[in-house]
Amino acid sequence: MTIPHTLTAPTSVPLATWTGQHADQVEQALAATGAVLLRGFTVSGPQQFRHAVRPFLGELLPYVHGASPRTPVTDGVYTSTEWDSTQDIPPHHELAYSPLWPARIAFYCAQPPALGQGGQTPLVDGRTVFARVTAAAGEIPDQVTYIRHQMGADGPGISWRQSFGTDDKDEVSRYCAEHGIDHAWLPGDTLRTAQSLPTAIRHPVTGEPVWFNQMHLWHASHGGPDREELWRDLFGEQMPMHARTGVGAEITTELLTVTRTVLREEAHQFDWQLGDVLLLDNMLTAHGRRAFQGERTILVAMGGPVTAADVKAVTFHV
Repeated sequence: MTIPHTLTAPTSVPLATWTGQHADQVEQALAATGAVLLRGFTVSGPQQFRHAVRPFLGELLPYVHGASPRTPVTDGVYTSTEWDSTQDIPPHHELAYSPLWPARIAFYCAQPPALGQGGQTPLVDGRTVFARVTAAAGEIPDQVTYIRHQMGADGPGISWRQSFGTDDKDEVSRYCAEHGIDHAWLPGDTLRTAQSLPTAIRHPVTGEPVWFNQMHLWHASHGGPDREELWRDLFGEQMPMHARTGVGAEITTELLTVTRTVLREEAHQFDWQLGDVLLLDNMLTAHGRRAFQGERTILVAMGGPVTAADVKAVTFHV
């Protein structure tokens, strides 16, 4: 199956008008493929984008407990990511490391990168990843524990102030307590958080098993062996980000290698065009970003809050 499924405007029509008349068509395509590209419609800016996708996203979510630098653009709409444009961002399910994640995501191309300059958004079907990884990997943990040490200001990764959108430590502590995030305030204005979540889940609507985690991004080996060695030497047990199994053991190199290989081999991508809107089922489809040169502005909105209690985890061990 090639993703995304593309729906093209028959004429130059406002996206909100067309989707209001063809919502069932969009929903059917999204349920089947997990990714729908709406192309050729009139979308004039972030407000129209928000209005057009709101019916498909449900309640829009603020970007809290994030791991990527973003800038709010309008209510519920953010820049997609502001990480270094010279680096690829591997495919991942948004906020899969967090106890609260969006069911759906929408992207809007406000400024496409120049043709041939990169900047595509690779997409991967989480059902395919589950099938291939479980067939190829040996030991698979039921859960992944995500551990993070965030400084209050300058430091590796984004600060806890950026991540939680506040300077108030009490507010951060309340959020963590309410969402089951183990946390502690350490010397040097550092916040340590840890949460254990399923490695794979069953989609709450279809019941299909999907690979739904970010172990490949959070593990210290992301970025290569040289960076891993540097991080372990510099930070020891207080690395900026790391992933272990749910019982605290190291994730096997085999599992990480298989996961990264499958995500790379199964990626589908397209070149962005001005005004494109991409709808994703966040639990069916992982997304990433290719490195790029020049200008590129992609906005994002997230909606439909889901918690670990709302889904059934896949169990690999009896």
